[in-house]
Amino acid sequence: MSRSSGHVVEFHYDISCPFAYIASTKVEALAARTGAKIVWRPVLLGAIYRATNAPQGAAGSASDVFNATKKAVSGRAFQRTITRHGIPHRQPDRHPQKTTAALRLLYFVNAQYRPKLTHELFKLYWVDNSPVGDKASLKRAVRSCHFPASETDRILAAIEDGSIEGAEQRQQLETSTDLAVKRGTPGVPGFWVPEEVWIGSNGKQHKGRLYWGQDRMQFVEAVLLALNEGKDGNSLSQITRPLRSLTPRCVRGTIPKDQEVKLEFWYDFSSPWAFLGWTQLATLKRQFGDGLQTEMKPFLLGILFREIGAPNLPMAAISEQKRNYSKLDHGDWVRWWNAINVQEGKPDKNIDFYWADQFPIRTPTVLKAVLVEPKLCDVLYRACWERNLNMSDDKVLKEVIEEAGYDASAVLAEANSDKIKQELRARTKEAKDIGICGVPTYRVFHKKLGSPANSWQQTGDLVWGQDELAVVEDLIAGWDSETGVATVEEERSRHSKL
Repeated sequence: MSRSSGHVVEFHYDISCPFAYIASTKVEALAARTGAKIVWRPVLLGAIYRATNAPQGAAGSASDVFNATKKAVSGRAFQRTITRHGIPHRQPDRHPQKTTAALRLLYFVNAQYRPKLTHELFKLYWVDNSPVGDKASLKRAVRSCHFPASETDRILAAIEDGSIEGAEQRQQLETSTDLAVKRGTPGVPGFWVPEEVWIGSNGKQHKGRLYWGQDRMQFVEAVLLALNEGKDGNSLSQITRPLRSLTPRCVRGTIPKDQEVKLEFWYDFSSPWAFLGWTQLATLKRQFGDGLQTEMKPFLLGILFREIGAPNLPMAAISEQKRNYSKLDHGDWVRWWNAINVQEGKPDKNIDFYWADQFPIRTPTVLKAVLVEPKLCDVLYRACWERNLNMSDDKVLKEVIEEAGYDASAVLAEANSDKIKQELRARTKEAKDIGICGVPTYRVFHKKLGSPANSWQQTGDLVWGQDELAVVEDLIAGWDSETGVATVEEERSRHSKL
């Protein structure tokens, strides 16, 4: 049992965001599992974009500034997430819609009625394909809530005469939006945990922490469980609940008995996110055993970016608010994977991540070196993202290879051969041809045990991002991402659909 409960989580959301919609279907189950109290705080997403100088502008959608490849990958990933969670969804004919009146309505109603009305408004937008800004739709949402008759009549009358958008409601919405920006959110959904104590990159202690994204709710849950046990976010490895169990799975984590699986890992040493993905490959191998083989796929990310119309340095093309949050988020993942490693008996080296002083890292020669000697991957990755060595410098690269016990001159000579150069170009072209938009990217293939090497069949879509590792695990274990056929884990099915 928890030593204490009732810790507050403030949920920032706008009806116009599909990811906030997903979060709204899960947040109450999270509260039930942790004993937390959810404070529902609607915000104006467009105002957040305006305040943070987001490149899509106040009236835009985040995907508006994506290149075509990234937009396609992200769109399919969203549909996969909807399938995994079993969430009703119909893409609205018009998106984004103006939600100001709906959000002010949420501040007009009594706070106890806000969750129910929120669900009905999300349903209007993301299931019924109905407008959320007109009076008829708002009234329909209110009637669907089945509030007490007197409250329903009061709200309907206010919708009709416009008093749902009074000065008080305008101020509350503006205040909540400003607060979300101040707390560091680049968008919605945001989850504010006021009691979390944490140390920033400057070494200063802070109290209160915001997490952004429906796919970061396992962090929120872990912190709440830690608080329940008298700990904090820096002690996640010490909570009694296994952290891995907080990330939903669709199927049991084993390979079907009559199959073997190949996992392609597409990467470039220049990406700190691909580094995190690489650190978890050993865990996948332990989990799935000899039936899983991993094929490393190094390629030139910068060339791919140029070919698909992406900025060469994505972090420079986003708002400062999002850039700052991205660094925090990366640190959250380092904390997460390290805590899991401790809980599981430290089978892997601790991730001692360090943001490279020389960034971006020029990696063509580094990539060619690993094509010559694949066993160098470990030392090259750690040199880039733990040792803070200038791996753009061929002299430093040579020293690192020599330290690892290899003939650096021979490795680098072969790395500069036409054969290796052509192989790197071919891999980069293949990355573009199969629709990769960033790293790490995973592809999963299955074949019958003992069948010919040319019988591999891809399972599901490519998976972009180390934060989607649970999807990769499900695909390895045989989940059918096209139909959503899955066996939900019993432990979590008591509280949620996934």
